[in-house]
This record gives sequence, C-alpha cells and structure tokens, in this order.
Amino acid sequence: MSTITPLLFIETAALAEAVSVEVDRPRAVHPLVTGFWRGREYHRVLKIVETRYEYGETFFRVITDRGCADLRRYRTADPRTMRTRVAWELCAEVEGVPIPRPR
Repeated sequence: MSTITPLLFIETAALAEAVSVEVDRPRAVHPLVTGFWRGREYHRVLKIVETRYEYGETFFRVITDRGCADLRRYRTADPRTMRTRVAWELCAEVEGVPIPRPR
C-alpha cells in the first residue's frame, strides 16, 4: 500500500510573468494544464493540486518536473476591436515541503 506524503506549500516569489501554456483541450471551458513554457524552459505539469475559480479568472496550483508554481488564466480584451482572448501568467513560485506523518 503506497501512501502519499502531504505537502505544505510556501510561496517563495510573487510574480506576474506571461507564459505560454499547453492544455489538454484548447477549446474547452475548463481546460487542464499539461505544461508551460517559461522563457526557453519547458515545465511539464505532473499534477494539478488545486483549482480556484474567481470572476473572470482561474488559478491553478501545479506540481511540475522543476518544482511547484501558481498559474492564472484570465480573459483580456483588445482595446480597438473589443475581442477577448485568453492569457496566462505565472503568479508565484511555490515550494512544496513534505509533511511527515506520524507512524
């Protein structure tokens, strides 16, 4: 029987950095993040730990192959055409600290 060690998430850096995100279903209302590009580095998402919905935006706390992060998906409007599009940003770098369970 395998047990999963719970994690305590500690925000190490607050950011507002635009990223390119890959999702499993691009036209879906609630797509799932599979990975994102930060500069020239690709971060593959291993697990989505938490999803939080707020008005006009969605926040994802993810565990990647390079650490943990918070992503934000929001809609933005072009000022000339008023067409909306989806944009993504990296909100925070997060450290996941394992919490040992008593035996």
